[in-house]
Amino acid sequence: MGRLIEVQNAPGVPSSLTLRVGDVLRFNATGGHVQSGHDVIEMLGAFLPAVLGDNGDLLTPMGVPNTVLFRALKAGQATIDIVTGDPWRAHQTTTLGIVIER
Repeated sequence: MGRLIEVQNAPGVPSSLTLRVGDVLRFNATGGHVQSGHDVIEMLGAFLPAVLGDNGDLLTPMGVPNTVLFRALKAGQATIDIVTGDPWRAHQTTTLGIVIER
């Protein structure tokens, strides 16, 4: 069974993480991308929070995304970038090596 692994502070994590196939990484971040290992890990996207209102409408605040998700697809190695901070003025990119085991 896959795990949802939440990373609150991307710049504070070790430079390499070991995952299992099916795991999902959740970062508090504004963006990211896969540098290498596109067949091993995929970025599911950068997301804005939303809630379902009492009337069935989805309520979404204005602003930049604050959650980035990656999913481990198969065993192997990959490199990903995580972007935190203001994406237009003061962003920081953290590069992580990812090892995915079966």
